[in-house]
Parts: sequence; structure tokens; C-alpha cells
Amino acid sequence: MLEPLDRLETLRKLRELQRRLAELTYQLTGEEVAAWAPPVDVLEEEEAYVLLVDVPGVRPEDLELLEEGSVLTLAGVRHPLPGTYLQEERPYGVFRRTLHLPGPVEEGSAKATLRNGVLEIRLKKAPAKALPL
Repeated sequence: MLEPLDRLETLRKLRELQRRLAELTYQLTGEEVAAWAPPVDVLEEEEAYVLLVDVPGVRPEDLELLEEGSVLTLAGVRHPLPGTYLQEERPYGVFRRTLHLPGPVEEGSAKATLRNGVLEIRLKKAPAKALPL
């Protein structure tokens, strides 16, 4: 006879397996595995690209931003809250997103603000290069 599936317990076991695999990967490679990736919107304005990243519950000190040409890498961690979860749908742990912007940006122009769980990153577009005549 089959036992009824306890979905919450199955999810907990899967998360524990994921955590153990991430620990093993870190021990073998020295690199942390991203447990999740936040959703991102990319908007284009006349003089800038604007990224809106959903990171509720992530503290500013747990965020890292790396700008390399037209590639932007956002990394961080969301820590689990204390207590016993009765339902758990929001991921926690290490995350990483690498985004290729539609065009070049001015080096060091990234400005970030975190409000109400939304990280806004503004990157000034690089001036267009004149074509030789």
C-alpha cells in the first residue's frame, strides 16, 4: 500500500538535499552555488538603463554588485527567518544574477537603492562614439 505524500515534508527534504549539495560543491570548488535567482526588469531610458530587482527580506549589507563593461553581476544572500515554517515558498540562501545590458555603460556609474524589497540599479549609458568620416 502506498503512503500518502506529505508535500511539505517532501519540500523540506529536497531543500536539505539542495543545501548538502551546495556545501559539497563549496568544499570541492570553493565557490558557493546559487540557490535562487531574483526576478529582474530592465528598462531603457534616454540616458540610462534601470534594473528593478525583487529581493524582499535581503539586507543591503548582504548585496554585492559587480559592473564589467555591459555585464552586471548581482549577488547576495537571503537568510531564513527564525521559527518553524508551516509553509515555505520564498527561497532563501545565496543568489546570483548575471545580466548582459543592451549597450555599453559608463564605468563606475552604477547607483543602487533598496526600497520596500525592490533594488533599483541605475547605470548611465556610455556616450555614442562618432563614426569616422
